[in-house]
Amino acid sequence: MKRVLFDSDVLLDVLAQRQPFVIASAQALNTVTQEQVQGYVSGHAVTNIFYILRRQIGSEAARELLSRLLQRIQVASVTDEVIRQALQSSMADFEDAVTSAAANVAGLEMIVTRNTSDFVTSSVPAIMPEEFLATLSE
Repeated sequence: MKRVLFDSDVLLDVLAQRQPFVIASAQALNTVTQEQVQGYVSGHAVTNIFYILRRQIGSEAARELLSRLLQRIQVASVTDEVIRQALQSSMADFEDAVTSAAANVAGLEMIVTRNTSDFVTSSVPAIMPEEFLATLSE
């Protein structure tokens, strides 16, 4: 079973039905229901996703969507070790560095994101949703 972290952009594609990305992102996320994949989201991404959704659909609806999401995937903890690792990272964006460090500390195999260029120096490889789906059929 693959253990992967879904970046907030992919999760927001699905939760906010963002076009034209929702189809590939939803297909990637749905792999967690087929027991091929154990999915994770970084702890700090949960708060960011809530903030964005709350502004679009309201607090109650955002909580409900996140609750349903977290029935399918687990939270990769943002710990002291994760923050210290992110601070030492060469990644330009600190939020991405935290995402990468959370995936690394949790021992995950890859990060599924639409922003692979942000993760070039990540210790955990990052791939697009379409590429991720292709790895499952190999």
